[in-house]
Amino acid sequence: NQRVVTEAQPINADTNDWSFFTFADDYYIWEFYTVAVSELIQSTWLGVLSVTVVFLFFIPHWTAAFIVCFFISMLYIDLLVVLNLAGVSINTVSYITLVLSIGLMVDFSMHVLMRYYEAYGTREQKVKETLMSMGSSIFVGAISTFLGTLPLAFSTSEIMKTVFVAFVG
Repeated sequence: NQRVVTEAQPINADTNDWSFFTFADDYYIWEFYTVAVSELIQSTWLGVLSVTVVFLFFIPHWTAAFIVCFFISMLYIDLLVVLNLAGVSINTVSYITLVLSIGLMVDFSMHVLMRYYEAYGTREQKVKETLMSMGSSIFVGAISTFLGTLPLAFSTSEIMKTVFVAFVG
């Protein structure tokens, strides 16, 4: 609305570069909410794409990149649903936690996929070997992350509660 009012001023008529424009520190917040969704979509797609490309170099089989891209996309949608169900709206904290979550999703996926592609035997034997060797380690990592963020659930700060919900999600 503020941009419409400024553009409608006679001094700004018929020009691409406005002669004046009101400004205050509060406009940063307005601008954030103007671009937050499109920036989050762009950051997400670039994050997932860059992780998929990096996977092509580190995982010895090309199908791993497609598996990772699919899993990260599904986990990200799951995280968005969890945040929505918890009543967390898109703000600066949830934006940062959503972008950072891509790294956590990659970490667990990469360990499992690397172990699967290093295992020998049939597909069933490879899955059993992967779960026997990596399953407990990843479970312990997930539990320790949860226990490390559990105190945030009791915080009075909305920032800390948002981080907690994102980590649990």
